[in-house]
Amino acid sequence: MSSIYPSYGSAPTQLCQHCGRPLPPNEVYCSNCGLVNTPSQPNNAPTQSPSGISWGSTPPGTDQPGGQPWRQSPAQPSPNNALNGFSVPQQAFGPPNPYPAGNDTVFGSPGQQSNPNNFYGNGAPAPQQPFYPQPSPPLSASGFQTSGYAQPPAMNDYQQPGFANTPAMKGYQSGGFAPQAEERSRRPKIGMILTILVILLVVVGGSIGGFTYLKRHSASTTIQVSPTVASTPIPQGKPLFSDPFQNNNAGWDLTSKPGEFSIKISNGSMVLEDDNNKLFSELIPGGRNFNDFFLTVDATLSKGTQSNGYGIYFRGASNQSFDIATYYRFELYGDGTFAIYKGSVDSTGTSTSTFLVNYSQSPALQKQGNVNHIGISAKGPTMTFVVNGQTLKIVTDNTYSSGSIALFVSNLPHTTPGAQATFSNLVIYPPQS
Repeated sequence: MSSIYPSYGSAPTQLCQHCGRPLPPNEVYCSNCGLVNTPSQPNNAPTQSPSGISWGSTPPGTDQPGGQPWRQSPAQPSPNNALNGFSVPQQAFGPPNPYPAGNDTVFGSPGQQSNPNNFYGNGAPAPQQPFYPQPSPPLSASGFQTSGYAQPPAMNDYQQPGFANTPAMKGYQSGGFAPQAEERSRRPKIGMILTILVILLVVVGGSIGGFTYLKRHSASTTIQVSPTVASTPIPQGKPLFSDPFQNNNAGWDLTSKPGEFSIKISNGSMVLEDDNNKLFSELIPGGRNFNDFFLTVDATLSKGTQSNGYGIYFRGASNQSFDIATYYRFELYGDGTFAIYKGSVDSTGTSTSTFLVNYSQSPALQKQGNVNHIGISAKGPTMTFVVNGQTLKIVTDNTYSSGSIALFVSNLPHTTPGAQATFSNLVIYPPQS
C-alpha cells in the first residue's frame, strides 16, 4: 500500500498550511482540502546568484533585492534535506508578469516571506495567500493607470518583457502598417495612370497615322483620276458654229513658227502652243462676227507652269496693228484662278487691257492638267461666265455689242517659256432664253 508519508531518508515532508495533512514530495497542491500551498524556504537559505537562476524564472531586476523578481521566488535547498544541493521545483502556475516592479510599487519587495519555515503561530497554522499578489498596473505616460491586461506599447526602442527587442523599421510606424497600405494603394493608381497614358498615346498616334494615310491616299487619287466634268443643260437652237476638230474642214489658219508658236488640229482637239512668253490666239475662221450667243468648249492647260493661262476672246475687233485690238477676254489659269478683261485702244493705236474681274479663286475650277467645261453667255450688255456647271460671275458692260471670237493660250512674261492649251467640243449656239 502506498503511503502519503515519505520514505526514510527522503526530503522533509511539507504539511498543508490549511488542514495540516502531509503533502507528497515536491507537491504544493493538497488533495484533501484543495489548497495550493506556498513552497517552504529555510531562514538560512543562501541567496542564489544571478547565474543560478532556475528555469522558468524571470531575469533579476534592478528594483528587487538580490536580483530576485517579486512575482516568483526560486526554491532554496534545505540544510537538513538529504537532497542537499537540489532546488525544490518552482511554482508551476500563473504566467510571469510582463511588468517588472519599480520603486513605485505598493508591495515593497514581494515574493519573500519573513519566516518561510514558520507555518504555525499561536498554535494555529498561519494563513497564506493562495496566490502571489499582483502589482498594480504601471502608470501611463500621462499619469493614469492602464486598464485590464492590455500590454503597454514599447517606449522608443526598449524591449517589452518577454519579447525580443526589434528595432523600428525605417518608413514604418509602431502599432500598425498604415504607410505600407498607403504605399500599396498608391502603386495601383500609378499603374492605372500609366495604362491610361499608353492608351491615349496609342489612340492619338493611330488617329494621326490614319489621317496622314487618308490625306496621302486622297492626294494620290486626285492626281491619278481626272474629276468628272459637271454636265450643263443642253443648249437649244441650231448651232451658229461648231467644230469637232477631227480635221481642218472649217478652214483654221494653221500657220506655225517653230520655237515661237504652233497650232495643230487632230483627233478631236485643237492644240495651241506658245514658246516665246507671249499670247497666241486663233480666230474663228471666215471672219465671222457674233452679236448675242452662247458658247461651250472643253479646255485644259496641258503644258507649262500653273501661272500660264488659256481662254476665249469674244466681241473682238482689229485695227492696223492687232488682229484683236478691242475685246472681252475670259482667262483661266493653271493654279485654279480666273480673271475677266476688257481691251481698248489708246490715242496711239496701242491695245491695252483692264480688269472687269480681278484674279479670283474658285473651287469650281480644275487646275493644270484637268479639263474645265466653259460656258459664256453674251446677251446684250449682260455677260455670264460658267465653269463646270457653276456660275462664276455675271458682268454688265455695253462698250462692245458684237465682234469676233477666238481661242488663245498665254505664256506669260517672266515665266518658263512654253505653254500649251488643248480645246475640244467647240459649239456656238444662239442666245438662250
